[in-house]
Amino acid sequence: MINDRIHKLIRVLDMNPTSFSESLNVSVTVIFNIIKGRRSKPSFDLILNILKTYDKLNAEWLIKGEGSMWNDDIVTSNEIAPTHVNLQARIKELFVKLRLHTPESHEVLELEELVDYMMEESSEQKNKLILLHERQEGMLNVLKQKLKLKV
Repeated sequence: MINDRIHKLIRVLDMNPTSFSESLNVSVTVIFNIIKGRRSKPSFDLILNILKTYDKLNAEWLIKGEGSMWNDDIVTSNEIAPTHVNLQARIKELFVKLRLHTPESHEVLELEELVDYMMEESSEQKNKLILLHERQEGMLNVLKQKLKLKV
């Protein structure tokens, strides 16, 4: 169901219903009703909004569940998840404030370096997992077709 694919998209983007709704400029209630509450179907306008906001998202996958989730083989976190960029900016902003309060602290500088490293590693690992998942889905689709399964 499209509801499940939207829920999966939210998880892959490492978002929650609130941040996802904010990225689309829609009420969080709309998203909750699609993925949890009444499980109502998304409107055409909402589907278009999702596809415009996440332009690397494969429309066939979102609407029909066919193909891979993303149009490109390798998609960076910056291309698919604007909140990831916002998160990095917020972390940098907090470190600037920390350095103002403790300008001589070597621990703050070390912590900042570690957080930067972890954010980069997280992005790379996420991209690898997305690619692995898409390849797995592709292999399963080939097997289903070859074995003529209707699962």
